[in-house]
Amino acid sequence: MALAELSLINFLASLYPPTLTVRQVSEITSENEQTIRNAISQGKYPIPSFKLGSKRLFRLLDVATYIDGLCAIDPSNPLNRRRKRGRPTKVQQQATLLSSMPTKGPGNHASNQG
Repeated sequence: MALAELSLINFLASLYPPTLTVRQVSEITSENEQTIRNAISQGKYPIPSFKLGSKRLFRLLDVATYIDGLCAIDPSNPLNRRRKRGRPTKVQQQATLLSSMPTKGPGNHASNQG
């Protein structure tokens, strides 16, 4: 299986069951268990959970969605960087110039018929 085909949900599903305990969520998110419990009791924890008996459980899908969302808003992700202010560099100017020029295909050349 190629690395690009392996999604986060498939990776987590290979390691964890469909419902996760607070301990398992703390392993995945690298947060302290007590921090998660405190945030849940204050109603501020971003991953939805439910109780089954006396256990607090999370759906694996919700945890994976939360992590994917973190990656999407991460400022170190190159897709989320803002354009720099000011004039574009020469390289950027050349790239936009080349991308805006029409390409000549086999049927677009002028014929020398008289």
